[in-house]
Amino acid sequence: MKRFSVVAALLLAGCASSAPPLLLPPDRIEAYCSDKEPRGTAVASVLGSVGDRIDTSVAYPGDDVLRVDVQQNSGIIGHWKSQLLYMPFTAKALGVSGNYIDVTQVIIDNVLSGNVSRLIYVTVVTPQGPKKIILRAFDTQNVCVEGERLE
Repeated sequence: MKRFSVVAALLLAGCASSAPPLLLPPDRIEAYCSDKEPRGTAVASVLGSVGDRIDTSVAYPGDDVLRVDVQQNSGIIGHWKSQLLYMPFTAKALGVSGNYIDVTQVIIDNVLSGNVSRLIYVTVVTPQGPKKIILRAFDTQNVCVEGERLE
């Protein structure tokens, strides 16, 4: 009887917990990649490499400025209907309940902002409406050329 109770408890615990959502390629990508086709998996990988805090080292420059930046330096603007990203500290800072932020847009240029990182510009859903934030990503691959790292 003891074994049955242990097995039943383990099964219930397994059913109660769910796996974190997978990071999927954007639903739509605006590419500024000079004859290269961007990889949605690279975009998801860069998004998944962010640190769990909003980067305040620079002010959000605005979508128009960022669009010109990705056009000049190559890059992408990725759009999702909804992409959950596990970021408990950032969720709390934004007033979002739970441990996930809901990403709807990301702007990634192919320029590093340090030896091993880059800034990415993210739109997230909050209780107050969409909010634009800056995150530091540690995946330094070129979002336009699969397998190529930025230097």
